[in-house]
Amino acid sequence: MQPAPLWRSLAVAALILVGAGATRAGELARCLEEQPLPRVGRVRTPAGEIRWVHVIESAGGAPSRVAVLANATDLASALERATRPPDAEAEQLSLSPGNPAAQICAPVALPQSEIDAGQRVVVAAGLNYSGHAEEAGGGDVFVFPKPVEPTAPYGAVSAPAGVTLLDYEVELAFVLLADVALGALPTWEALLDQSAFFVVNDVTDREAIIRNATLTGPGTGFVEAKGQPGFMPAGPWLVRGRELFAAVTACGGRGLPIRLEVDAGEGFELRQNANTELLLLDPIALLGRIAEQVSTSGLRSEMPIVRDGETRHYPLAVDEAAPRLPAGSVVLTGTPDGVALATPDPLGLVARGALHLRGPFEQFRQEELARAAAREPGGYLAAGDRVRARIAGLGTQLFRIVEPGAPPSDPCLSGAPIR
Repeated sequence: MQPAPLWRSLAVAALILVGAGATRAGELARCLEEQPLPRVGRVRTPAGEIRWVHVIESAGGAPSRVAVLANATDLASALERATRPPDAEAEQLSLSPGNPAAQICAPVALPQSEIDAGQRVVVAAGLNYSGHAEEAGGGDVFVFPKPVEPTAPYGAVSAPAGVTLLDYEVELAFVLLADVALGALPTWEALLDQSAFFVVNDVTDREAIIRNATLTGPGTGFVEAKGQPGFMPAGPWLVRGRELFAAVTACGGRGLPIRLEVDAGEGFELRQNANTELLLLDPIALLGRIAEQVSTSGLRSEMPIVRDGETRHYPLAVDEAAPRLPAGSVVLTGTPDGVALATPDPLGLVARGALHLRGPFEQFRQEELARAAAREPGGYLAAGDRVRARIAGLGTQLFRIVEPGAPPSDPCLSGAPIR
C-alpha cells in the first residue's frame, strides 16, 4: 500500500485538531450553562412595571422563568440578592417564548441622557483579537467611545436611512458596580467583585469607518459608525464577575466560548466562533489602555459624531482632575474575526483605484457597497436578516434587522424607573 501524500496527512491532522477544539469548546459551553450562576436581568411585567429579576430558568439561552427581586434598589443589590435562592414568596413570571421582545429588556439601565450629559460612559475596544485585527487590515488595540444606550437582546435593529454596510460584532462587555480611578486601577480580583459581564452586539456602519480611514491609524469614523441609536443590543442577562469566572475555572476553562450566526433567509450560518481567552488585552489591560489614552489626549475622543445637529466629542472617562470611569459605565472588550468587512490586498486596491481615478479608500468603499448590493455570502446585514449571538454562561440574544429609520427596540427604553 502506498503511503498517503503528505498534504493529505496534514489535512487529516488539521481536521482532527479542529474537531477536538470544537469538542472542547462545546464541553466548556455545556458545563458553563449547567452552572448555578446568579443571572440578573430586567423585564417589563404584565402590569407594565420594570423590575430587576433573577433568571431561574432559561430555554435556548433565553430567560423563560424569572423571580422578581423585590428589594433590589440597584444593579449591585440585585446581583447580591441573586446569589441567594429566591424567596418562597417572591413573585415569579413565566416569559412568553413567542414574544420575548415585549418583556425582556437590556440588563443594564444606562439612559442616553446620562451618556449625553457625561455622567457615565460607554467605551469600546478595537482590534482586541488578532484574527479580527488581521481581517481589518492590522493595527494595535485602541479604545473609543460608543455613546449609545444598551437596548434589548430581542426585537429589532434598524440602521439610519442610507446606511448600507451594516455589520455585526459579538462582544463580551462588563458594567462597573463601583467607580474605577484610572490612576489606581483595581486588581483582577477586585474588578471581578466590582463588575458584571454580559453579551453585546457592537452593531457598526462600516461605511462611516471607511470614509474616515487614514493610512497611519484607525481614522476618526468609529464613534459615528457605532454610536447610532439601537446599535448595542445587550443581554439577555448579566453575571457578576466573581461568580462567572469561578464557574469558568470550575469547568476547566480559561475563557468563555463566544459565537455569532446570521440567518439571511436560508438558515443560520456561523460567522464568528472564538473564546475570550484570545483577547489581546484582558479587562484590566483595557482599563490601562483607556488610562493611557486619557493621559495622552485628554478625556474626550478626537472622533466626532453628529447628534441633534451638533458635532460632539464624547469622553472616555469623567473628571479632568482625577479621571475615572463612574459606576454604571460599560466597557466592550472587542470582537473576534468573522465580521462582514474584509480588507482587500492594499496594492491591488491602489491599482484598482487608480484605474477608476479614485483613491484607495474610495475604491474600497465602492467595492464594499457592490458586495452589499450583491448580497454576497458572509456579507453585510440587510432587512429581514436575523442575528443570533451567544456567550456561554451569559445567554443568547436574537434580533432581526428591519428597514432603516425604525426606532430602537426595548420595552424599558430611556430610563423608565425601576421599582
